[in-house]
Amino acid sequence: MSNPDIDNITKSFEKMGARVRFVFIDEPGRQKRSFVVDVKKDKKGEYFDLQTVEDIEILVLDCQPKEKHLLLLARDPNNPKAKFLCGHDERNWFTAAIPEDAGVSNVMEAKHALKPKELIDIEIKTGIKSKDLHKRKRKLKSGGKIYRQGEFMFMPKSEFQPTVDAVLKNEILSRGGNPHIAEYLYRCGGTQVYVCWKYRNGVKESTYKKILKENPKAKKWDWHIQVRDPDVYVKGKIKHPEHATINLGQIWHQVLLNTEGDAQASTNVAFID
Repeated sequence: MSNPDIDNITKSFEKMGARVRFVFIDEPGRQKRSFVVDVKKDKKGEYFDLQTVEDIEILVLDCQPKEKHLLLLARDPNNPKAKFLCGHDERNWFTAAIPEDAGVSNVMEAKHALKPKELIDIEIKTGIKSKDLHKRKRKLKSGGKIYRQGEFMFMPKSEFQPTVDAVLKNEILSRGGNPHIAEYLYRCGGTQVYVCWKYRNGVKESTYKKILKENPKAKKWDWHIQVRDPDVYVKGKIKHPEHATINLGQIWHQVLLNTEGDAQASTNVAFID
């Protein structure tokens, strides 16, 4: 990548109040990634860390300084459409991979592409004003509010009542990294999977056994069992060290994740909220 490209990208990050550092690597790392976006911290605070091989083309497609967001494109040989929304959310900088089939070209479209279909359907149905579409708390004309905390969204389900003895207290909500803690949580359905650093989205038991059979060293990959894609409902307070606590009160809310997990480029993101 030429110096003018580095200069232009650096200036774009500076416009939204962020620092960026480039680290050039000779070859892809252990997960065969030619480009990695990370958020790190030094004595001056947080900064964006871009690790890349020399011949990767990196472009800023859109920068919105007032919103403190920009859209980054990295033409990774394995994924020439890899796009990342980089920005500031409440207290910290973040980055999120955008699903490739969304075809976004600016920050607003990237934000929209990160919303799950269920949320978009409700916004269309209830007619939320355009200026409120990306707020962390949005009022619904039908009553109640939609809340967002990081990559999690909470939709009110006023008529929902779970089995009381199955309700968990102070339970973890996590896609990885620092967990969100729900005061009251109820799960149902889903698929049991085995998760580790290499398979963070989890694999079924049959695949897990096959991996261990083919590679005995995989036993040391710190595996743990989770449930993939369950229906999750929460109420009460939702806490996270990098976000303001939200209080859902006594109304149960369905938990939805943003669509970053659908992006092939999510494997290029090292920082997890």
